[in-house]
Amino acid sequence: MDKVDFVIDWVDDSDPDWNAERRKYKTDDGDNRGVRYRDWNLLKYWFRSVEKNASWVNKIYFVTYGHLPNWLDTTNSKIEVIKHSDYIPEEYLPTFNSNTIELLINRIPDLSEHFVFFNDDFYINSHVTINDFFNKQGIPRDSGILSPQLPKQNAITHITTNNLEIINKYFSRIDVFKNIWKFLNLKYGKQNIKTIATLPWNILLGFHDLHIPIAFRKGTFDFVWELEEDNLRKTLSNKFRTNEDYNIWLFRYFQLMQGTFVPRKSTFGKYYDISDDNKNVINDIKSGKHHLIVINDQEVNNFEVVKKELIDAFEERYPLKSEFEK
Repeated sequence: MDKVDFVIDWVDDSDPDWNAERRKYKTDDGDNRGVRYRDWNLLKYWFRSVEKNASWVNKIYFVTYGHLPNWLDTTNSKIEVIKHSDYIPEEYLPTFNSNTIELLINRIPDLSEHFVFFNDDFYINSHVTINDFFNKQGIPRDSGILSPQLPKQNAITHITTNNLEIINKYFSRIDVFKNIWKFLNLKYGKQNIKTIATLPWNILLGFHDLHIPIAFRKGTFDFVWELEEDNLRKTLSNKFRTNEDYNIWLFRYFQLMQGTFVPRKSTFGKYYDISDDNKNVINDIKSGKHHLIVINDQEVNNFEVVKKELIDAFEERYPLKSEFEK
């Protein structure tokens, strides 16, 4: 298999047109916090890391409201700029709900069957190959770890629980046992304990969400949409993220429960929450310890200081302009 695309969504929170529309539709019902949208000016390092660590990518589908970074070379043959209006039905636009933007990415024109999905805070942190995401037969690689849903402030447990309601309509513990050595695997290390702890229950209690770039087959999206269109359309109607939404992890859960994945080490990627002390993430950026990293936005006391620390770390690791920059 030699054709894998990347999909990344991005928003420019300084765009006055976007902000005017956001204010127009703002309500108290959805999650409209600024932390959901602010830009850390790290996107160019995403492209530099792709060039250095994953030059084999076929196309990069850059999904946006319509705004673009002024440094991005959109004439590059690998870049396909996709506006929301290119694939989201007009009745749901404009949208400020990342779940709406992501649930429909199978509708992106010409997107290949095999793709890796990124948010703009997901980075390729060291050299990867196609085989790190798909085997030769085109089966996605993932870590099939089960885990009870854990309520946590500012988490998305409501949404993952919504996903589980659908999953439990179609699957049960029996489906886990059909592929037991994919769900209990030496590559997961101590994470296997979580799976074992869930097995006494017939229903599925949840999944361990690694929150890193996900390898998908477009056909999985098509299949789930055919099954659950009425439910998924409810999310599309929400201008902002709500606790009643479904999200893109639903398609991942289907891939896992159908057994259409190949086990991969659970340490392949690492998730970090931004804080006022980012020594660990900065060390990871500089050393390339993990192949994939996520730098999740959180409230910090001094945004500008923390942003500069992260930019400096990426600049040290990727000092040269990429082919994707003007």
